[in-house]
Amino acid sequence: MYQKYSAIAEFRMVYIKEAHPADGFWPMPIAKEKGINNHTDYADRCTTAEMLFKDKQLTIPCLIDDMDDTVNKAYAGWPDRIFVVRTDGRLAVAGGQGPRGFKPSLDATEKWLAELSKSGQQPDLSAEAIETADKRARQASK
Repeated sequence: MYQKYSAIAEFRMVYIKEAHPADGFWPMPIAKEKGINNHTDYADRCTTAEMLFKDKQLTIPCLIDDMDDTVNKAYAGWPDRIFVVRTDGRLAVAGGQGPRGFKPSLDATEKWLAELSKSGQQPDLSAEAIETADKRARQASK
């Protein structure tokens, strides 16, 4: 998707805390194999992100969440999640949390980007995106 639409949209991946570290509650085999543990400091988080990006040969720009997990907390991103943010700052797609929400989020993102590519105009906000944005605004005002 990044390769297909990078000419019309900016993409960023945000690496947050590791979902399945070798020393965590639900370790994954790759974490054990690569020695990926819970991050102890920001340099450790950056090193892990860099290793994973190189391993998967990812070229999408990556941002790395801070050790206070600011982005993760703001977007409830753990273990993974997709958001599409319009140029006016409103959410166009607010995907469900992974792993179950990941594929439907990819589909919604593909649909939104295809419409943008076809029309040159940002599609209207989905009802889900409006509801999610409203919920976040209410939570932020508390």
